[in-house]
Amino acid sequence: MADSGTVIVGAGQAGYQAAAQLRLKGYTAPITLIGDEPHLPYQQPPLSKAYLQGELAGDRLPFRPEAFYPDKDIELRLGEAVTAIDTAARTITTAAGQLAYQHLIIATGGAPRRIPVPERLEDRCFTLKTRDDADALGAALAKAETIAIVGAGFIGLEVAATAAKAGKAVTVYEMQDRILARVASPAVSAALDARHREAGVDLRLNEGVDFDSLDADIVVLGIGGVPVQGLAETAGIGCDGGILIDAHMRTSAPDVFAAGDCARGPTPFWEGSIRLESVQNAIDQANLIAEQIAGDGTDIAPYQAVPWFWSDQYEVKYQLAGLIPPGTTHVQKGEGLDGMAIYHFADDRLVACETLGNGAEHLSARRLLEHGSAPVSPADLEAAGSLKAVFKARR
Repeated sequence: MADSGTVIVGAGQAGYQAAAQLRLKGYTAPITLIGDEPHLPYQQPPLSKAYLQGELAGDRLPFRPEAFYPDKDIELRLGEAVTAIDTAARTITTAAGQLAYQHLIIATGGAPRRIPVPERLEDRCFTLKTRDDADALGAALAKAETIAIVGAGFIGLEVAATAAKAGKAVTVYEMQDRILARVASPAVSAALDARHREAGVDLRLNEGVDFDSLDADIVVLGIGGVPVQGLAETAGIGCDGGILIDAHMRTSAPDVFAAGDCARGPTPFWEGSIRLESVQNAIDQANLIAEQIAGDGTDIAPYQAVPWFWSDQYEVKYQLAGLIPPGTTHVQKGEGLDGMAIYHFADDRLVACETLGNGAEHLSARRLLEHGSAPVSPADLEAAGSLKAVFKARR
C-alpha cells in the first residue's frame, strides 16, 4: 500500500499544518486532507475577536489560498465527514466511499461543551468554535442589546469584550469565585476583572445561571470544550479524555497519529498526560508527525515543545508560557494591565510565566524554558530583575 499515502482527518490547524509540513519536508506520496466544514482551512483565534467584530474580512481567515493545495499536490476534500476508520484494513470511510492509507493523522479537534437550555432560548443560544458559529453569533449580536455569557474562560471573556466594545449590555455568569480560575493566577484574574467591569460588563461570580428566569437577547455558552474522539473510539483506538498518544503522537493503532485539541499525551511540562487546547500545540504536534512520516527512519526526539497560550481582551494581551502545576510558588513583578509578570517555580525551577502586556518577558520565558538544562531559579530572577535580562546574560 505504498502508494496510498497519508490521509488526514480534520482540516483545522493541526490537519493543515501536517499536510503543509509533509510537502515542505519532501514527502512525495499522496496526501488527502479531509474536512467536514465547507470552508478552506482557516484560523480560529480571530473568530471571537477581530472576525466577530467585523475588523477581519472572511477572505483573510484561510491559512492559504485555494490554489495552494493543488500546487502542493494535496487533495483537499471539504464538506465531507469521515464516518469510520478501519485500522486493520487501513481505510477510512466517507459518503464518497473508502480510502486507503499508509499513514493516518486524526486531527478532529475539539467541540464546545453544551448544557441543556429551555426551549424558549434554543434559537438564541450560541457556542463559538467554527466560522459558521461566528457568522451566526455575529449576525445575532448586530441586532441584540443584552448578552448573557455562561462561563468566564477565554472564549466567554473574549466574546464579552467584543460585545462590550460594540455597546452591548453584557452579563457574565461564572460558578468559580474569579474569572479564568482554571487558567490564570489570582492577580491576573483580578486585573482582567477590573478591565471588564470598567467596560461595563456585569461579572456575576460564584453564580450559576438560572435559564428559567434568564431574559437576554443572546445567550453564549463558553463553558469549555471536549475532544472530538468518537471516530477514534469506535475504531478501537485508545481514548480517555482525548485520543491517547505517546511522546511521538502515535496512537494505539499502527501508523495512526493524533494531534491538536483531540489528542491527550505527555509533555515534559506536566506530570502525566494532558490535553492542550492551543494553536501552538497543534502546530508543534503536527510538525513532529510530519517529520516522522517524511523522515528516513532515523530516531526523532520526542515531543518537548514549550506550551504557550494567549488571549486578547480589549487592548490587553494575556500570555502564558509553560504550564502551572499544583503546588508551585510564584514571584510577581509589576501590577495592572501594562507589564505585569508572574513567575511560577517548582522546586526553585521556573516552570511558567504569565504576562499582561509584556511580550518581551513572555518571549524570554519561552526561550529559557526551551533550554531546561539551564533552569532559572528565583535567585537568578532576583539578581537579573527580569527573564529578558537572564536570557540576554546567557546568550
